Amino acid sequence: MSNTRRKPRASVADRDVAAQDAVAGDRRRGLPWARPREDGSSLVRVGRYAWALLGVAGVLVLAWLLASRLAVVVVPLLLALFPAALLSPVVNWLHRHRVPRPLAAVVAVVAAVAVVGGVFALLVPAFMAQLPALSEALANAGNRLNTLINQLGLFRTGTTVGDLIRQHAPKIVGPIDAALISGLNFLVGLVLAIVVLVCYLSGGRRIVNTGLALLPARRRGPAHELAERVWDTLGSYTRALFLVALFDAVLVGLGLWLFGVPLVLPLAVLIFFGAFVPYIGAFVAGLLAVLVAFADGGVPIALGVLALLIVVQQIEGNVVQPLLMGKVTQLSAFTVIIVVAIGATLLGVLGAVLAVPTAACLARALTFVRERTVA
Repeated sequence: MSNTRRKPRASVADRDVAAQDAVAGDRRRGLPWARPREDGSSLVRVGRYAWALLGVAGVLVLAWLLASRLAVVVVPLLLALFPAALLSPVVNWLHRHRVPRPLAAVVAVVAAVAVVGGVFALLVPAFMAQLPALSEALANAGNRLNTLINQLGLFRTGTTVGDLIRQHAPKIVGPIDAALISGLNFLVGLVLAIVVLVCYLSGGRRIVNTGLALLPARRRGPAHELAERVWDTLGSYTRALFLVALFDAVLVGLGLWLFGVPLVLPLAVLIFFGAFVPYIGAFVAGLLAVLVAFADGGVPIALGVLALLIVVQQIEGNVVQPLLMGKVTQLSAFTVIIVVAIGATLLGVLGAVLAVPTAACLARALTFVRERTVA
């Protein structure tokens, strides 16, 4: 029997450390087998990202197809978010004063419907009374423009403004808008939007928590914070946009009245609603105001109205919007124009309205993800 003692077996960790030290020593000596292998890890990483992007794109396409088929349901669900964001401070204030949240939601919605109904009750009769005059003014403006076009000689003889519009105007009516044209679908959508609005205001937090419960426990905290930030962005944007639209309508309406342009009320209403579609809506509503001024007062008044619109837009873009929105959207003017154009191409007027708040919420979400990645 041998008296030699066996050496204790090295652990796995000790062997790994020794192997790493040996490889490091071989690299210092410049031995060829110790060079790092070019295993294409960067290419593999790019491939994984590409597959991930393809998967996300596939999910988005499926969601798009499903939303298109269920437009009558999806559209009210989306549109109800905006009045919910606008009325949520009122509901929170009532709830802080010991009013049950469901009752506070019903009170806020009923009050909002009453205010909107009262405004329309005052404006619609006056608007309808002046609508024939508006149509006549636009027809006169079209005739003057037709004469001007033929005098310039830029197009073939007999070309009219209507011909140019039909040839060059982009198509902005999308598939979802067609579903809302039907009166029955519109009525169903309106009732559903009001019901959903009450649900959002009374149990929105509970709805969000139910959705977050489907996530893993470690993801619920960040997801809840992200939802809070997105909701804050949507609410701030909606309230600021409402005030901006009111500013445009009042200021332009006063300017048209000072210029002596007829149909001030209908034009101010169109400018108010046009402000909810950035750039495109303001351009279309302003163009109608210039045409009416051109038909009533000729070129000098039309140029004065055009200058008024430019001044109002500059004040809005450089003073009012930065003051009210601050860093809510985090989007440049170029980005806004692009997303509005994409939204109008995909969903028509509805897409143009939803484009900017959607892009703003996505930008806020990306900022949140980048902050957590850096941290």
